[in-house]
Amino acid sequence: MKLTTLSSAAIVAALTLGALAPTAAMAAPTELESTGTVKVEEGGDEESPGVVDPENPDVVLPPVNPEPGETVNPDLGPLMIERTSNLDFGTIKTSANEVTAYATAASFGEGPEAATRGAYVQWRDIRAGGTFGYTVTAEMTQQFTGASSNALSGSTIDFSNGFVAAQGDNTNAIPSNLTPAFQLTENGGAQTIVTANQAAQEGKGRYIMAFGNSTDATEGNSVKLTVPAATASNMAVDTYTAKVTWKVVAAQ
Repeated sequence: MKLTTLSSAAIVAALTLGALAPTAAMAAPTELESTGTVKVEEGGDEESPGVVDPENPDVVLPPVNPEPGETVNPDLGPLMIERTSNLDFGTIKTSANEVTAYATAASFGEGPEAATRGAYVQWRDIRAGGTFGYTVTAEMTQQFTGASSNALSGSTIDFSNGFVAAQGDNTNAIPSNLTPAFQLTENGGAQTIVTANQAAQEGKGRYIMAFGNSTDATEGNSVKLTVPAATASNMAVDTYTAKVTWKVVAAQ
């Protein structure tokens, strides 16, 4: 009971004199830590929320209109091409000259929400474990071919005015190496369009590359079909379809 009846003056004196009172006799700490636990697994099974607006990446565009529409990847994974726009070059006519046509802009929503955007390709990288680096490629894997096996031989597709935007809440480093203009040919192989630098740890999250911008009215003239004169003068009346294959390939 003596300790509990010491006056404050006596306690001060004891401390001042370096008294033998142990540290444990001082006030107990007033804080206590708890723990929070979470287990991380690699994702890749969630579907894309829609088309990120390349001109306003904080929002997702309304659903794309059926014409020309888009292709959505049904195979989910952590590193994947999510979706890409289809290309509609309209109607062309036989000619003694080279024939060119531009793909119509992608159309989203109706009424006040209606918007047009350039052709696009959207991808994501959510690989776990600090894995970085990839390339995005494009390749013409089928020349324009009709129902009767007619083909627009020698035809090319030129993409221009390309730019990359990150989804609005994605603050990771944007891929620094991109090709804003390139040409696809039937025998030209895959063209590297975007490179996310592995050493610089670029390209994580979701991105979209668009060709053309509505702010400068280039969204409808940035993807061009060219049919050479020799083919244009011999075209059969038909509807022709080409295939452009987009891939994202992990860095080695």
